[in-house]
Amino acid sequence: MTTESEASSWVGECRELSITQLQDYSGLSAHELQELVDCGALQPLDETAAPLAFASHCLLTVRTATRLRHSFELEPHGLALAVNLLERIRDLEAQLEQVRAQLPRSFR
Repeated sequence: MTTESEASSWVGECRELSITQLQDYSGLSAHELQELVDCGALQPLDETAAPLAFASHCLLTVRTATRLRHSFELEPHGLALAVNLLERIRDLEAQLEQVRAQLPRSFR
C-alpha cells in the first residue's frame, strides 16, 4: 500500500481509477470492493464496463471503508451501510453549509 501523500498527489493528476488501483491504495481486496459496489456504497463510472472504473473521489470512500473494517471488524454489508451513512452525513453537511451561506449574517 502506498503512503497517503503519494496517493494524494497521484489522485490529483488522475480523474479515473481502476478497481486494481483502488485495491492498491486502499488495502481492500477485489472481493471487498465488489461487495461495496454490490451494496451501493461504491459507484463505478459505468456499471456495465469491464473492468470497472471509478472517479478519483472514490478513494476517500474506500480508505474510510478500510479504517472502518479494521477498527470495528465489520462484515461487508455492515461496512457498506456505514459507508453509505457517512456519505449521507457529508451530503447533508454540505447542504447545511449552502443554506447557512444564504442566511443573513445575523442568523448565522
